[in-house]
Amino acid sequence: MQLQELMTELERQKTTKQDIIVDSSQMWAESIEEGTNIALSMGVPTENGWFVQDIDRKGYELTEFAHQQLAERLGIPSRYYEKMREDDLGELLADNINAWVGKKNYRLVRILDGKIRAILSNRYRIMDHYDMTMCSMEIFKEVKAEIHTIEMTETRMYIKAVLPHIQEEIREGDKIIPGVVLRNSEVGHGRFSVEPFILRLVCKNGMIGESRIAKVHLGKVTKSVEILSSETITLENQALYSAVKDVIRGTFNPEVFGQWVERLRSTTKIEIRKPAQAVDSIVAKYKIDDDTKKELLNHFIDGIDNTQYGLINAITRTGRDKEDVEEKIKFERIGGIIANMNGDRFEKLMEVD
Repeated sequence: MQLQELMTELERQKTTKQDIIVDSSQMWAESIEEGTNIALSMGVPTENGWFVQDIDRKGYELTEFAHQQLAERLGIPSRYYEKMREDDLGELLADNINAWVGKKNYRLVRILDGKIRAILSNRYRIMDHYDMTMCSMEIFKEVKAEIHTIEMTETRMYIKAVLPHIQEEIREGDKIIPGVVLRNSEVGHGRFSVEPFILRLVCKNGMIGESRIAKVHLGKVTKSVEILSSETITLENQALYSAVKDVIRGTFNPEVFGQWVERLRSTTKIEIRKPAQAVDSIVAKYKIDDDTKKELLNHFIDGIDNTQYGLINAITRTGRDKEDVEEKIKFERIGGIIANMNGDRFEKLMEVD
């Protein structure tokens, strides 16, 4: 996704999304027909007693993630919940939900494009992609950073920015440049974070370092039914956005990059005598599936570099091949963890039980 494409989509979402604090005792579920299938609809009351979508009490369908959240919050086992959906047992599912949702409690319901996308605690602090993108772009412009990639899923957004004018060699002809990766979720699927990002120019593999800021979406408790405006949300987060700018500046600090350069150079001196055993250790530690294990081993062997640095590059190369953004990020983060290990910690990881 390009920056202009992202901003256009986020502008569109601002005009269609709704955020409502609701009394959950007034929410209700209903089975509805959707072609030849049975779907679920959730009614959401507002501050004046009417249902948002229309006065006929028509409810909203839920995204897949919202279904998972609803099952978890009501304590309905996920396998049982999905079994009812798969077998088109809509009325039974609605009965289960209505039996448990009736307890008086306040929830934040997030709606986008006519669907409930999240059912959250009334303490959930809204940090929207649009505001986070706007405040980060100010700093990117200030430090002359360029957008490397932007990826947005139903549950998360990632923005990677780099400083192409700052380069260091790990080995002759093997240059890296510094950057940051911002991660945010609008639906409660993880914290907001700012992390160092290193890009290896020779192969465009990326590596993510340890978080320099990680904010839980936790704000004030709201115990009244109300519709939250985007202006209110922005005002409540002004101090947070200021802190985010400071952390982005700090992450782009040359000293931070210098520490990564020295760390990576040291990994080129640590040899791995048993490549297959090393891959087995990584697979076991990070629960990697068999198909990906084969890819990782092939990249390690093909790289002809039996060092800790070679293993790091094999890991990040494996991530680069992943189509799923969450999997890609997972391997970039594993590469960062391995890079940050000193000799003793790395040797201990290489030991296979």
